Amino acid sequence: MNCKFPRRARIRRKEEFTEVYRRGSRVNVFPLRVCYLQRPGAAGSRLGLAIGKKTGNAVLRNRWKRAVREAFRKHRRRLPAPCDMIISISWKAGKEDITRVETAFLEAMGIR
Repeated sequence: MNCKFPRRARIRRKEEFTEVYRRGSRVNVFPLRVCYLQRPGAAGSRLGLAIGKKTGNAVLRNRWKRAVREAFRKHRRRLPAPCDMIISISWKAGKEDITRVETAFLEAMGIR
């Protein structure tokens, strides 16, 4: 199974972030806040991260990003339909909640 996280699986441009925020649906599963937009006919799902400074210092923000990328990388093939998703972290989350990322990601995306 190919579980890489290639460049084409990332949302990078401001216009793409804006479109997902404007037209997408939202789901909150602590500690994640997910905004997603279905993309019928697309080659695959893409991920964008919006981790704010309220989450913590740079080291902690990078830990959150690594955990979210890992959950996406491992489970993106199981998503029900191709979509663009932007994931941010609840500002109430602490560093002990990083271990919940994978289960929260699965729950938010409706994967059992």
